Amino acid sequence: MSARDFDIQLRLHAPSVLDQVKMRLSWQAVYDELRPQLIARCSRLSSYIKDTDLLANSSLLLGGGEARRGFTIRRSDGSSIGVNFALVSPSIGHLYQSKLHYLLSPRADTMVEVGCYLQGATHPVTYLAFSMCDRPGTIQALQHQGIPAERGNLLILTRALGLSGAARNLMSFTIGQAVRCLRAMGCKFIVTAFNPLLGFTGSALHAANFTPFATAPVAYCYDKFGGYMTRRQSTSEKDTERRAENYRNLLVVLGTDSTSRKEIRKVTTLQQLAEPQHEAPASHLVALDPGELCRYRSRLEAAWSLSTAHPSYAREPLSSKGQCGVSSVWLARRLRQREIEATYCYGRLSFDDPSISSVDHHCWIEIGSPGDTARHVVDLTCDQADGFEEKVIYRRYGELVSEGIRYEPAARLAVDDLPGDRVWPRYTQLEESMRTKWGMETLYDAV
Repeated sequence: MSARDFDIQLRLHAPSVLDQVKMRLSWQAVYDELRPQLIARCSRLSSYIKDTDLLANSSLLLGGGEARRGFTIRRSDGSSIGVNFALVSPSIGHLYQSKLHYLLSPRADTMVEVGCYLQGATHPVTYLAFSMCDRPGTIQALQHQGIPAERGNLLILTRALGLSGAARNLMSFTIGQAVRCLRAMGCKFIVTAFNPLLGFTGSALHAANFTPFATAPVAYCYDKFGGYMTRRQSTSEKDTERRAENYRNLLVVLGTDSTSRKEIRKVTTLQQLAEPQHEAPASHLVALDPGELCRYRSRLEAAWSLSTAHPSYAREPLSSKGQCGVSSVWLARRLRQREIEATYCYGRLSFDDPSISSVDHHCWIEIGSPGDTARHVVDLTCDQADGFEEKVIYRRYGELVSEGIRYEPAARLAVDDLPGDRVWPRYTQLEESMRTKWGMETLYDAV
């Protein structure tokens, strides 16, 4: 793989052995400690990058080039290559986040994915992913500078990558096109962060006119095998040790229109953000609109297909059977955008009424603490139980038990854990179908 990619992995894992360096161990001993992780990570990245380079037609950029406003790349020999800026499908986006990005950690809350495609390519040569802001401190830091940022007008650039040999200014070109796309969705401010310790200089961000406004602490976390874990991954792994060192990311902001860019000129200092506190899933009851849940069900029905159904039901007529997993993932992500934390549950649905069949393998979501009988159960596909007429259930757990309806979870997953579950590939198919039928979600829809 490239020396640059190797260097990033080396810097990413170096903090795991800094204590040994302080103990004056030899550099050979430090290298021997890091070597297995570097080989594993770099080999994994390299294999997927090579395969994706073929799908993205990256060889067209051998010898370099420069992106032009007319959606072309001018090569050093004077010839031109066509470039197309477009939305990236969730399935391809998952590949880029989980296999190609140096963190190897897909975000479950990704809302918008865009990139630039070279002529004839099925995969983008540059890729950007955006999420809604879930760090109140980030918004507060902007507001402290006099910038009118809020959840309803701000997106976070969470993942960015360019494949091998991408033209030197293609990333800043991609960001410029993304600004136009996001502005139409209601986004006025884009925030992102980069880690200087990993060797990132932020040159593409500087070229796109991002402005520094704050720094935030970086927590280096590693699993029991020594592999790097993101903050969200380490939160799910209860036994993970998080190292709160004195390393800090630089946060930068970009306005999407002339008014927001004028507001950003007010920035005069760097705010120092504190370590964010992890909040457990909300234990308080959140009132949902039953009518809205029924409308969600109708839209999901129109998007279901055999590719979104669990394989057990692939040979049966299309119905709600086998669609419980993807529908529950979709709803859990939707609720998070509204700052409602739901838990994805997998287990058994049974009934005291012998005329209604049980569903031994079922998925639903819950809002509230697992042991609280007042927690809410939300099930958009409960009619897959033969003999049960309701399509949507939204009631307290205790109420359902008193009615003889029993939800028995065998496993619970937080939203951030879902990209690693087997349901995720089928969910990406559902999301693509939803977008085809109902269009891209906007910030106005989300909040």
